[in-house]
Amino acid sequence: MSHPPSPPSPPHSPRAPSAPHAPHARRASERFREAQRAHFTEADEAQFRWTTTAPGIAEAEDELLAPVAGLLRGPCLEMGCGEGNNLVRLARGALAAGGGLVGVDLFPRKLAFARRALPAVRFAAADATRLPFADASFASVFVRDLLHHVPEPERAVAEAVRVLAPGGRLCVLEPNGRNPLIRLQTHLVAAEVGARESGFAALRAMLEREPLDGLAIEAAQPLALRRLLFHYRLGAPALARVGAIAAAGAALERALGALLPRSRWTYVVATATRRALTPSPATGSCP
Repeated sequence: MSHPPSPPSPPHSPRAPSAPHAPHARRASERFREAQRAHFTEADEAQFRWTTTAPGIAEAEDELLAPVAGLLRGPCLEMGCGEGNNLVRLARGALAAGGGLVGVDLFPRKLAFARRALPAVRFAAADATRLPFADASFASVFVRDLLHHVPEPERAVAEAVRVLAPGGRLCVLEPNGRNPLIRLQTHLVAAEVGARESGFAALRAMLEREPLDGLAIEAAQPLALRRLLFHYRLGAPALARVGAIAAAGAALERALGALLPRSRWTYVVATATRRALTPSPATGSCP
């Protein structure tokens, strides 16, 4: 497997977002930061096993990520990779052979677990707002469930675009704060409070500031009811091992999901390509 360019030394300074933005008052608080540290410092092996092997849940994850994985090319970076739940799926098929995968996360214990689970993937510990890679290092960048955990998500988006090569693909998945189950989660899990601000408008506003073309934003997974019913901590995951119950859960999820307008579906999925750099007529250099 070929690898992307090695990180420069010292790390490249992130460029500022291309337009001013309003501060996220809730995320700027120390309480928000502490909630993130408390929730993410330790590796969560139970969640990794649940999302990658649990009946009903693993299939739902496959369905969510399959369309996105088909758009990505290597070398590919995942920002906020955690234990590697998404990389398990991205590492399958053509992407694994197309130049390599790299995962970045802020929390070393999660990365240590991910390295054991996915030895063929490269990992680096880094802040999403200060990536240790040169400009245009990757053919694709994948970001899932990260931005609502970051105090300054615009800076994380700017970094994702900075390390993306011209013509490269950016894929972002974020929870929709208007979805009833996502809204419930923000009250049950302190680290998820940022998802209340997450949605179509917020994601579009961040991405439209960047040098991207072909921006498309869509909804995915109407109502992720099985994630609640069979949740590895909050629900009864053992029930999903009973085929009839798992099938009933999927049918109920589809029936209730059909009642929701797309504006309230679980996930917001954005895709775009990095705009090609054009030489400046005056200097012949790239802007």
